[in-house]
Amino acid sequence: MKKFRYRLERVLDFRESEKKDRERELAETNRLLREHEEHRDAIMAAQEQLNQEENEIKTMAEIQHEGRYQEALQNALIHQRLMIIEAAKAVEAARDAYIEKSVEVETLEELKARKRDEWKEERRKEEKRDLDELVVQRHRLTKPGK
Repeated sequence: MKKFRYRLERVLDFRESEKKDRERELAETNRLLREHEEHRDAIMAAQEQLNQEENEIKTMAEIQHEGRYQEALQNALIHQRLMIIEAAKAVEAARDAYIEKSVEVETLEELKARKRDEWKEERRKEEKRDLDELVVQRHRLTKPGK
């Protein structure tokens, strides 16, 4: 009996490799988003620590230095929030690309399963035909008088 052969196997393999590439890209963009969020959290923690130190007695130079530092932290926080928005958009785009490739692979796998089922059904019919033919031949051979 002939072995099942899916004629779109190479296409399926290619789509699966593309899907894995998109999965890696999604993981990388998620990692970058987490890094940006961690950096934002660090900036916010630095701001909180600076705010807690306001009750101490300080010289004018220290106050000016802290003011510039507070302003730099605020600018860094704004920049980091923008980076998070961009990273979130990149994650969404990577997720969409991954979903698209997943759907393509799933469609090809379903088609492969259908083709395999059709192949099995055809093999079953062939076997039944062969058995029927054997029964007819055996019946002819066992008939008396011939």
